Amino acid sequence: MTKGKHEVLTTHTGKVIKENGMQFFICGNNRIKISEHFAAEGRPLGDLIVDVVRQTAGNTAHLSERH
Repeated sequence: MTKGKHEVLTTHTGKVIKENGMQFFICGNNRIKISEHFAAEGRPLGDLIVDVVRQTAGNTAHLSERH
C-alpha cells in the first residue's frame, strides 16, 4: 500500500530512551537522536501550533490566489 504525500502516520509505535546523556527516538530499526527541545521559559505549545496553522493557512490562501 502506498501513501499519498499528505497522509500522516498516526500509530505511535516508537519510544524515547536516554543513553549516555543523549535522548533517542527508537521506532523499529530506526534510531533518531533528539537534539532540539522546547525551552522551559518558551511560548506554550498551543501558541506555537496556532502560529503554524495560521502560517499554513496563509500560504494556502496565496497559492489559491495565483490559480
